[in-house]
Amino acid sequence: MKYVFLLSSKAGAGSFSELEHSIVKCYSSNNLKYTIIKTEHKNHACEIVQKYCDCSDVVLYVCSGDGTLNEVINKMKEINAKFSVGLIPLGTANDFSKNFDYSNFKIENTIKPVIDDIDLIKVNGRYCVNVLSFGFDTVILNSAYNLLKKNPKLRANAYPLAVFQNIFKIPKYKLESSTSNGQNGDVNLKGYYLLGAICNGGFYGGGFNPSPYANLTDGVLEMCLAETMPLYKIIPLIFKYKKGAHLSHPLIHFQKLTKGSIKFEKELMVNVDGEIFTTDFLDFEVISKALRFAKVCDYRKK
Repeated sequence: MKYVFLLSSKAGAGSFSELEHSIVKCYSSNNLKYTIIKTEHKNHACEIVQKYCDCSDVVLYVCSGDGTLNEVINKMKEINAKFSVGLIPLGTANDFSKNFDYSNFKIENTIKPVIDDIDLIKVNGRYCVNVLSFGFDTVILNSAYNLLKKNPKLRANAYPLAVFQNIFKIPKYKLESSTSNGQNGDVNLKGYYLLGAICNGGFYGGGFNPSPYANLTDGVLEMCLAETMPLYKIIPLIFKYKKGAHLSHPLIHFQKLTKGSIKFEKELMVNVDGEIFTTDFLDFEVISKALRFAKVCDYRKK
């Protein structure tokens, strides 16, 4: 097995130095060959994926956050890369990593990872490993990014600040959705909604938990839709949504599915693994066991 550590410049110099020292010490003491690559320009991560495309004996560890992991995975699927990919979380929110128990992670764990075939979401021609979302939560995410541009030291604190910035400007989005789980026929919904999340993983937005029982290997997605509601109902629901305790709320619609589509009345911001784009429709499906993932710690207990 060959080991490649991709250190994204988005992670920050302080994180780089500590991690690089740990890698060198661990792999040198075990007489293992390894390569450390620091991204230096836009699309550099994609160039690295291209370089190792046909190397089935390589494990490439993305040392960054959800955005860089998403970039790497999309390039892997585009060129049918044969290597495995793992994650050492060094980003701002690190939401995908919350599907695992990294609490006792050590760099030694990367030497003998467990290779697991995990699912992906395919949406509008691109891939998503964690959560696809739209609506009020994406407005908050966009505000958090703007706060981080002004003050990078905020890191994960940018999300609660962004909630406070937007909590008195409650939007509503008119949509029509049609989903299928491959067993019980289609489920159709129509109306005004506050937000929605289609989940492969369970966490997003700095730790909110729209799908508390998400499973990355079950070939099924979960969709959580919140109806439009007044502020006095939103505030207590935010705390439940953070803990994954919202499923019994009367204004929450939750369902398991394998594919679906959503049409919006007008374009709105959509979030795919923390990357934001605008669209007036979503066409999505689960791609079962689509990614060779190098697991360096156990799945998080539900």
